[in-house]
Amino acid sequence: MSTLEELAVKLYDAGAVQLGDIEAMNGRWTPVYFDFRVIVSHPQIMMAVAEHLQNLATEINHDILCGVPYAALPLAAVMSINTNTPMIMKRKETKLYATKKTIEGVYTKNQNCLVVEDVVTSGGSLLETISSLRDAGLKVTHAVVVLNREQGGASVLKANGVELRPLFDLTKLAQILSDAGRFSHETVNIITEHIKVCQFGEKDNFFC
Repeated sequence: MSTLEELAVKLYDAGAVQLGDIEAMNGRWTPVYFDFRVIVSHPQIMMAVAEHLQNLATEINHDILCGVPYAALPLAAVMSINTNTPMIMKRKETKLYATKKTIEGVYTKNQNCLVVEDVVTSGGSLLETISSLRDAGLKVTHAVVVLNREQGGASVLKANGVELRPLFDLTKLAQILSDAGRFSHETVNIITEHIKVCQFGEKDNFFC
């Protein structure tokens, strides 16, 4: 298995890390954007990411996995197959016919569900999935994630009883890519300043 430093470079070279003045969700602008959906076209990278997430998961008591739609679903699926751990899926939209399910798959109440996510910024999309899982009677206390953007999401999740375990924090990832010659020192400084200025709070979603 590749090291985290090697994986970071592979993710950048595959186009999962993009630089520029980029518009993100809700009109936010960011100097660095992450599109981990591209790794479905790079099986070896997807396998490496899943294996590193599995290492984090071994430290967490869980009976079942759930990937946040859509980017984390293939990662959760690979983890499920590799570890023979059952997986469920939270639908992005509730099924409007037949069973009208929100959660797909087989589970029982009070099972410990480990949530898998690609990127956490405010924690909003992750909390939405966690809320649905808890409403279904599942216990959710942890989430493993590829990247924590360090913009308040981890604190928001903690306030809601969820501990975040990331492969990368954004400052660490930026430094790795700088050491590998992918990011300039100026880019690292811009990203560091962006993290300081653009923060989400526990009780509100104010951002820069």
